Amino acid sequence: MPSNHVRKSGHYNTSLSFPSPEMAVLSDGAGTIHVVSTGSRAENKRWNVMFSDEVCGKEKSFTVLDSRENIANRREIHSLLFWVDEMKKERENGSEEVKFATQLEWITFSEGENQEWSMQSVRQLSGAGGLDYAALEPGCQSLYISSGKPFQFHSDSENPVRKKECVDTKEEKKKPEYFWLQTNEDINIWFSVAEQITKADLDVCVKTNYVKIECKNYILLEGPTWHNLEAEITTWTINKGKLEIALVKAEQGLMWQELVKDDSRGEQIPDPALVEEVHQRLAHLCSDKEIVDSSGNYPPTFNSQQLEECDALPLETSVLVRLDVQTHDVTHKINLGGHQWLFNVPLKADAVPAICLRHDVDGCLWQLERPRENKEWPCTHIGTFLAFGYVQASKTQKKFCSSAPDMSYVAICEASRHIYIYRQPAAISTELRNRRTGQQVAHIAKQQLVNLDSTAEMLGVYASNHILYVLTLDTLYALRISCNSGNEL
Repeated sequence: MPSNHVRKSGHYNTSLSFPSPEMAVLSDGAGTIHVVSTGSRAENKRWNVMFSDEVCGKEKSFTVLDSRENIANRREIHSLLFWVDEMKKERENGSEEVKFATQLEWITFSEGENQEWSMQSVRQLSGAGGLDYAALEPGCQSLYISSGKPFQFHSDSENPVRKKECVDTKEEKKKPEYFWLQTNEDINIWFSVAEQITKADLDVCVKTNYVKIECKNYILLEGPTWHNLEAEITTWTINKGKLEIALVKAEQGLMWQELVKDDSRGEQIPDPALVEEVHQRLAHLCSDKEIVDSSGNYPPTFNSQQLEECDALPLETSVLVRLDVQTHDVTHKINLGGHQWLFNVPLKADAVPAICLRHDVDGCLWQLERPRENKEWPCTHIGTFLAFGYVQASKTQKKFCSSAPDMSYVAICEASRHIYIYRQPAAISTELRNRRTGQQVAHIAKQQLVNLDSTAEMLGVYASNHILYVLTLDTLYALRISCNSGNEL
């Protein structure tokens, strides 16, 4: 590997990504990226470095998360680089506060004349939290990111990033234009009008299922009512700028969800008498006495001793977003809730890596696709690893996790030495029955342990359908995974 750097603490491991069948992107982990022409890799040709540079700054180490070839007016390679910045800030008491920021750099390389490659554009994003997933969309017009906290563009050499004004999340509530209160029998409506308004300026029209209230050619309220009214016994008064209209329900005891259909300009005032009546009707569902223990504390609603590690939810709610390269805005969003992120795995060359999320005790594999013309963002369920969410929770020393493209097995690698192979359920020929129910079991999922002959740290893992590649500090292992009925290793 061509590199002028001396390895030192803080450098990343080397990383290699294949954007096409004939190109590769290589990082030495110490700050230099190489664009490499591999030729047809099936023909075992010599690899040639076409471009090398410290693209993120002098000795700014990084790793390559993803890369993709895009051919438009010219041949381009888009690479997504990742690193973590440490930021120190001095507190008022003199102590030092350390924070970490996740940085992403989206670099585009283009091919010129004589197969010369150069850097065309640079885009930078950052986020305060960790990163579960980042991938370039086919076509390289968008970026997919999953994280607990949002990522934002802060620079773009091709499309300047517009500074977004800070918007207060607690938006000021719009003042209602009228108030209304309902009882079992009637409805009262109040409007605020100018004090000089008289009855001659008002036009109140009430029909069985329609109201129109007009003041000096300005319509205060108009539209079909939620239910029917007794129109002939409507009354209204005006006093010191306050207009009050009393309506009578045709169906007494029927509560209305809205006064006028699809009109949200008014605010309903709850009737205290009705609120008290509801409380009395629900009183039988509540205990008359509060339950406390001998120390005067409220007991927990569940026994925490019954919870296992696999029942724990992630500390942050992860959100999967699609960021547009032109506008830098979020165009699509998927809230993953409390589903734990298990691993990512590339299954198809023309698609982003699939994602495996925990659903109850299972691991479900999902494939993201390009948004459709109706602006939907398809996320297709393509497979399930039964009970894998429960299995992986017990592997507290896990460092890497990946599955075969055909989803026949999942490999969990610890920091050193141990590799767990989880198999999909397979049919068995012998008779096996459940001890409790006596029901015959036709399929079982096996879990195998590989104990390497080296205690060196594991640096990476790749799972193909028949071979599991494991890289340690001093050895590259190739473990043949048999897919026969015996599930041999």
